[in-house]
Amino acid sequence: MGLSAAGMASGLDIAGMTQQLVAAERKPKSDRITTQQKQVNVSLSAYGQVKSSVSAMQSMLEKFGKDEAFNGQKATSDNSDYLSIKATAKAKSGVYNIKIQQMAQSHKLMGKESFSADPEASLGSGEMVIKVGDKSMTLNIGEDNDDLSSVVDAINNANDNPGVTATLINKGKDSGSQIVFSTKETGEENTIEIDTSAMTGQLASLAYNADMPAAERKVDQMQAAQDAKIMIDNFTPVSSSNNTFEDVIEGVTLDLKKLTGTSGSESPETDDIDVKSVKITIENDEKSTKDSLKSFVDSYNSLTGTIDKLTGFDADKKPDDPNRAGALNGDSLTRSVSTQMRNLLNEPIEINGKLYQMSDFGISIQRDGTLELEEDSDKLDDIISENFVVIGQFFAKEDSGFLTKADKLLDSFTDKTDGSLSVKEDTLKERQKSLDDDMTDLNKRMVAYEDRTYKQFLAMDEAIGQMNNQLSSMMSLMMSFD
Repeated sequence: MGLSAAGMASGLDIAGMTQQLVAAERKPKSDRITTQQKQVNVSLSAYGQVKSSVSAMQSMLEKFGKDEAFNGQKATSDNSDYLSIKATAKAKSGVYNIKIQQMAQSHKLMGKESFSADPEASLGSGEMVIKVGDKSMTLNIGEDNDDLSSVVDAINNANDNPGVTATLINKGKDSGSQIVFSTKETGEENTIEIDTSAMTGQLASLAYNADMPAAERKVDQMQAAQDAKIMIDNFTPVSSSNNTFEDVIEGVTLDLKKLTGTSGSESPETDDIDVKSVKITIENDEKSTKDSLKSFVDSYNSLTGTIDKLTGFDADKKPDDPNRAGALNGDSLTRSVSTQMRNLLNEPIEINGKLYQMSDFGISIQRDGTLELEEDSDKLDDIISENFVVIGQFFAKEDSGFLTKADKLLDSFTDKTDGSLSVKEDTLKERQKSLDDDMTDLNKRMVAYEDRTYKQFLAMDEAIGQMNNQLSSMMSLMMSFD
């Protein structure tokens, strides 16, 4: 409210006196709320750092599981222009020679007749049945869609399209267009059949099936539907409906690029190709395992470093040093993160009837709680080489591997619904809101207190004014007696 500078009757600084009283009333309450707000904000920020570090480690462990970081297989092709390869942890070490004898391709047909592109030209009517493999669709062609463009659109946009695409080859303004049919999928099973027996007009000429006599066909086969074919180690023939072979060799995906060469086949197309086969090699990805172990140690040490900084206490610092104690000094919840993780690190895991610990794989726990990876690179390589399969099972074994156990443990802290760190953050946010509400209420009360105090001073000023007037009247009366 607007305050006058001074009392008209008393000469007192009513505004100043009011503000001093309000300030004195506000300060202890405001200071208490502000102090609590700062404490809550500091704690909320600190818990956020802990949760962020825990989540970062959890994300890394989840990525390890998806990438098969500790039991991955490295697959290489000696000529990726012809054949590329990928391998999962299920793959077994080995060397194979692959001959690429045939590439998969789609079925492609072209009508011999040329059709007018004039939108007013009627090409026929009736039912056209198009089949690809064991799927089919029936198109009803009538007056509203019997021109060339509409027929092509009807084929391509049909909801039950069995996997065929119609396109046009335009031969010139006066020569018309030819329709080309091609399958979206490759492989011998994906062949096209077109039944136009219920149609009239030019569209009836698009009938095709493999059993029709060649003399009766008015549709040419531009490209036969065929499977991809390979020969493994010059002994095992394998085929696929597409150019990707999955799990023909367990855990391995082969992606064919082009044909390898042949010898003495009297086919210049392939006899002249110098590359006669592609050698693929599958072996343990020990480097990836080594890198993953190092990443795990670094991530864990980063987490413990964050926790130690926030919960630590440095007695060597002066008592008034704000960095003497961490923001979460003495906090049992935060300490329990590192305590439970350390317990998990010491927990053995059974692999094939034998118990293993982190220390068996070159990872040791130091006195300060951090992890240390074997510094001797050659020694670590030997450990990984000798224990490659066991390391993979130790970390990635379903349900009982370290990755699963660690993820479950960390999730108990970070889960959005009932994770202990998440619950603590929610509690602090509620406290933060409550303190903000307290400050808002205090401001409202102080406005009312200021108004009430000011009015009281005004009343006092008015009373003093009346007393002064009465005193002045009495003095004037007494002087009149003289």
